[in-house]
Amino acid sequence: MTPTANAASPVDRRAPEKSGAPIDCVLFDLDGVVYHGPDPISGAVEGIAWLHEQSIPVNYVTNNATRTAEVVADHISTLGIRTTPAEVTTSAQVLAGQLAAKFGTGAPIYLVGTTGLATALTTAGLTVTGTLDDEPVAIAQGLDPDIDYTTIVAACEAIESGLEWWATNPDYSMVGPRSRVPGNGAFIDMLSRLTGVQPTIVGKPSPHMMDFAAHRIGAKRPLMIGDRLDTDIEGGNAAGFETALVLTGVHDIHDALTARPGLRPTSILPSLRSLPTLIADSAQPAPGPSAEDASGTAACRIVDGELHLDEPARTEVSTVENALRLAWEAMDRGEDVAPGNLPRRIHD
Repeated sequence: MTPTANAASPVDRRAPEKSGAPIDCVLFDLDGVVYHGPDPISGAVEGIAWLHEQSIPVNYVTNNATRTAEVVADHISTLGIRTTPAEVTTSAQVLAGQLAAKFGTGAPIYLVGTTGLATALTTAGLTVTGTLDDEPVAIAQGLDPDIDYTTIVAACEAIESGLEWWATNPDYSMVGPRSRVPGNGAFIDMLSRLTGVQPTIVGKPSPHMMDFAAHRIGAKRPLMIGDRLDTDIEGGNAAGFETALVLTGVHDIHDALTARPGLRPTSILPSLRSLPTLIADSAQPAPGPSAEDASGTAACRIVDGELHLDEPARTEVSTVENALRLAWEAMDRGEDVAPGNLPRRIHD
């Protein structure tokens, strides 16, 4: 089978360098970054509150298409982080915007999904239908936790009829209360295998999510913060934004070390508590790969194919970032670099 299509294929590029201009917008993933389920992640409330105090706009970008922006904003607000629906961007909104731009107001769209996607489609001026009798112009698919066999068969028939198939996000699985559970990507895979057709996907890692959110704010130098390299960081890099991997979720520093260029973050964040430092440091050009401490001595180096970080500095953000840049430079020359004493996570 051919790979699933994206609305615009992410470019396999290096993470953008720090430009020296002020960061004028911060985009956040949610689960693993701001909260775990009903609970805020340590450091999230104070980090985002600091951005509010500095009048730096924020936006929360989520692949979850089952909830409306209003519901997501209410959830974030219950954590102690004041949030409005305008500060939330969902993959459902992005998909609805793409379809409205292509097919125009009132166009009938065949819905395979739930409330979040249906609301986004109607808000964008589109007409939602669940039957081919209404002659829909496209299929919009998002996760439906209550999907049944009859709905799956009808979706296959709609796809086989030749309609353009668009989907919110490719996330194959999610974390459930006792195990990993199917995400929208699992249903995309099933429908693709049944029909031999691939959808156009707008959610992360497509850059459309980031572009949509930054455009709403009018940002010129956005920063994307996420805990997953293959969605948040890849999507931010593909949009040409600076990116920060926060170490409170899925991926850690060793994952960043082995990431291909398009998935490498610009910065590392122990938690959102470190946002003031990151924002202040972002105004300075990134150091070169030959990282040195204040005394002029190299704080990290490659020894016999392994990274070696000086013990007093191996848990400092700047040293870890410099070690990653040093390793990436070597790996891009074809060298093998093992983690050595590079930590998996650091704390602020």
